[in-house]
Amino acid sequence: MLNNIVQNHLDFIVFICALLAERFLPLVSWYHPNHILSAIFSAISQRIYKKTDTKQYHYLAASMASTLILSTVLIIVVLLLQFAFYPELLSGLILYLCLENSSLNKKAIRIARLVKKNQKSTARELLKPLVAREVKALSSPGIIKAIMESVILRTARHYFVVIFIFLVFGPVAALAYRLITLIQQAWRSDIAPNSSFLMPLKLVLFIVEYIPIRLLALTIASLKASKKSMHYIKHYGRHFYQTNTGWLLSVCSASLGVQLGGPAIYNTQRFNKMRVGVERLPNADDVPQLLNTLNQTRFFWLLIIISVEVIKAVLVFKFA
Repeated sequence: MLNNIVQNHLDFIVFICALLAERFLPLVSWYHPNHILSAIFSAISQRIYKKTDTKQYHYLAASMASTLILSTVLIIVVLLLQFAFYPELLSGLILYLCLENSSLNKKAIRIARLVKKNQKSTARELLKPLVAREVKALSSPGIIKAIMESVILRTARHYFVVIFIFLVFGPVAALAYRLITLIQQAWRSDIAPNSSFLMPLKLVLFIVEYIPIRLLALTIASLKASKKSMHYIKHYGRHFYQTNTGWLLSVCSASLGVQLGGPAIYNTQRFNKMRVGVERLPNADDVPQLLNTLNQTRFFWLLIIISVEVIKAVLVFKFA
């Protein structure tokens, strides 16, 4: 009987194991496969991107390069899944490698502690790999705001959206999405965020993230300051330069009572992004509160997922 239960729910058991492994046994960033892939993607962009090229060339070059990368990796993974004795275990490994949350949270806590001790130079050095913006001139509130925004957006995209796609469309789709985020992240390190070279990836990510990001934002809003969160979404989120990002920053700003967003410098160029909220600037004590809010949201999502699996199991048992 136990064997039957395990066989019938092996995919769900592997899913839970992947979440637990990412929580308690995260890979160190410097030997994570994402680190190697990011270096490869960055080298590709340096070969094909020239600022002086036309927009049409940028669109074509970025589309062809990203398509070639995705097709090469995904074909190999699909073949491995087809010939694997236990494809569920390989799917769990893919999910584990796609998720990124625990290591980011630890870095955020460390940066907050350094800012609290007024060790801003060290905090900036730790922050630099986590954001695309320039950090050398950031004040203490600027450092905290930058790490909070990074935690919000990275947790959403590298954890919640990955889980949503994995459960709805499967491991190959989740891997494809994660590769696209890695490509964009690697290319943004040397290219201005408003470059036409990044537009194809931005469009794909916006479409893919549209539903899960809004589900996440509404979950956060339902847990804390729901009325204020909906007001912020209407007032700020819908008019932000990227509405997916705007929804997330709006609900987090409302739930924490701090101001997020605002101008940022990318590759020596200043971008006047909208400020979200009219409250005080964030401080180091707001970082643990943000992580607590995201952990509550994670627990709520996990509870829903487990409930759905239990209902499915009961229905199968009832009509078997």
